[in-house]
Amino acid sequence: MTTANSSINIEQFSSTALEDFKQVTRQCALFHMVFFSIGVIELVAFVLFFSFLTQSTIFAFSLAGLFLSGFTYFVLLFYFQAKKPEQLLQVRNAFLESCRLTLRGEKGTPEYHLSLGLALERLLFSLHRQEYTYYSLPESFQTLSPLMQKFSVWTHWKDLHQMKELLLLMIIKEQIEVVKLQPTDLEAHARLATAYLTLAKLYMDPRKRNPDEEHLWVSPEYSSPEMKDKFHKAALRAIEEFNILDAYAPNDPWIHAQLASVYHILSQPQDEMRHYEAILKVVPHDHDVLFKLGTLYFQHGHSAKALRLYEILKQAGNPKAEELIACYDAALIV
Repeated sequence: MTTANSSINIEQFSSTALEDFKQVTRQCALFHMVFFSIGVIELVAFVLFFSFLTQSTIFAFSLAGLFLSGFTYFVLLFYFQAKKPEQLLQVRNAFLESCRLTLRGEKGTPEYHLSLGLALERLLFSLHRQEYTYYSLPESFQTLSPLMQKFSVWTHWKDLHQMKELLLLMIIKEQIEVVKLQPTDLEAHARLATAYLTLAKLYMDPRKRNPDEEHLWVSPEYSSPEMKDKFHKAALRAIEEFNILDAYAPNDPWIHAQLASVYHILSQPQDEMRHYEAILKVVPHDHDVLFKLGTLYFQHGHSAKALRLYEILKQAGNPKAEELIACYDAALIV
């Protein structure tokens, strides 16, 4: 099968998997909305007709109906909570089975596992910001669109998070298989390190992960100890893989840039600066690195070093020089 045909098939499989995923998660959302509506109607009716109900035996039945609705809701809630992870796993596995029928290379070869990992990445990419797109309003109600998007995110962010986590863990598994087959292949380690880094960023607050995007609502669960623990574990695995690359190619600027980015999200500025300094030893006139390192120097009280980098940018006529000198007072204690 040609690469073009395989790529088309992967796109089709991704679209199918996305629809299956949305169907599963919409069913759960519908369940909550139906019982919420029933609960509101019952409560309103109970309040409106309270004086009538207290004078008849219907009061006991009405009260029993309220408790029955609540009991039914929680029983079904526990059922759906237990069932949903299995359904998401089925969506992922169905996608994998479809891809396996069209991928090039025999099972157990690096090409096979690499192709499967790339297919999973395609599906992962299609999930980006899907939590904002579940519900749409007619054009006449577009003013309520931000509110509806916020409701969509509040309702489905966890579903997207769980699905992305399942996909990333499988991507990592496939990349590990490639590393096992090609232990000294630098590209294999680079892909594995990038997968770990992507997994670490999944556990970050979206406002920090994607500061340039609009975020109408962010779950407080991103600040939970469990999420922070997963973040640190994935980040440390990424660092280990990048260190392996650094051992084989110690003067590669890309490796040091990746390590700097990991230490940045870990809030370890000293290590971040160390790797930017390593890049400048190889590429001394990289203006982006000069600016980032100079900013870090100013932020952490190394003004003399930062001013030297400012002079280099100033002499080169780079407009970032003025932006850098504006950070001169970043380390001042007010």
